[in-house]
Amino acid sequence: MTAPRISVIVLAWKLVDELRACLAALEAQVDAPDFEVVVVENGALPAVRRALDAVDHVVRVDLPENAGFGGGCDAGAAAASGSALVFLNDDALPRPTWLAALAARADRPDSPVAVGSLLVDQDDVVQESGSRLRSDAGTVQLGSGTAHSDAGRDGLLASRPVDYCSAAALWVDAAAFDAVGGFDELFTPAYYEDVDLQLRLRLAGGLVVVEPAAVVRHESGTSTDDVPDYRAFLGQRNGRRFAARWSATLATAPPADAPLAQLCTVTAPAPVVLDDGGLDAPHPAVAAEYVASLLERATRAEEAEETLAHRFADLQHTHHESQQATHALKLRFDELQLRVDELESATLADQVRARVSARLGRR
Repeated sequence: MTAPRISVIVLAWKLVDELRACLAALEAQVDAPDFEVVVVENGALPAVRRALDAVDHVVRVDLPENAGFGGGCDAGAAAASGSALVFLNDDALPRPTWLAALAARADRPDSPVAVGSLLVDQDDVVQESGSRLRSDAGTVQLGSGTAHSDAGRDGLLASRPVDYCSAAALWVDAAAFDAVGGFDELFTPAYYEDVDLQLRLRLAGGLVVVEPAAVVRHESGTSTDDVPDYRAFLGQRNGRRFAARWSATLATAPPADAPLAQLCTVTAPAPVVLDDGGLDAPHPAVAAEYVASLLERATRAEEAEETLAHRFADLQHTHHESQQATHALKLRFDELQLRVDELESATLADQVRARVSARLGRR
């Protein structure tokens, strides 16, 4: 049996309906080269496994524990037969011509080693048409928030080289992927591993492009939306690691609003010294670090609460003193008001007589 040209790798963890919809969208692909679907059960919940039991013609890779995004993708790549790997999120819905468009772009004479998709939301608003690196290790999703009907005006619907593309829907040449060692466990369990991979592909001489004709509707962050603190923690943690490794490359990053053709210049990465003893057991290590960060936040919150309590006590004391001063002023005001009332009740004649009597008394 001839091996398929393409292996589409989908990680499955806890999303059931989204996974079913994703797999159905893959079955609906038209004009695509031969492809297989590799589903990695990445510590998947029982409901996800039951859903997969009802699906035919997929290669299943069973990981009893969640290996993170990069680890799960590496496991899928190891089981893949295709000469091209296409990583696809389970919350992504590719349009029917998506895979054909990726393959056509990969076959063009410039032979890119990675081809990204145009990501849009359910209203066809652009999420990303390739991405740009910033000097602070932040990222810019090009075209984010632009209506698809207006994207052409800004050059977002033309295929072009980019710093990197999201691995939510990313074509990678399998030989190039293997040559650079796949995704790096440095970024386990998630965030920045796809950026790091594509910089290593570019450093090896490969071309990374976006192909806006390959359209995918994507529900960004679905897997971690219910744990925003954890998501923010991972982004910050891995952002620091990424910045340490690629500092020289980041120094060449153009401004966020630079023309689309301006890219960072990829230079050799620096070694990253971990402060947690490595990642032999990725999730326990990350969990421990995450808990430590939460404890630190809780401590800061307690200190802030204590500061606010002292400040509130000071305000109460000031308020009490103000009340006493106001009471004293009111008493003085009442005395003055009585005097004014007395003066106003006296007739002019009375005032004259009083003044005359006073003068006579002094004689």
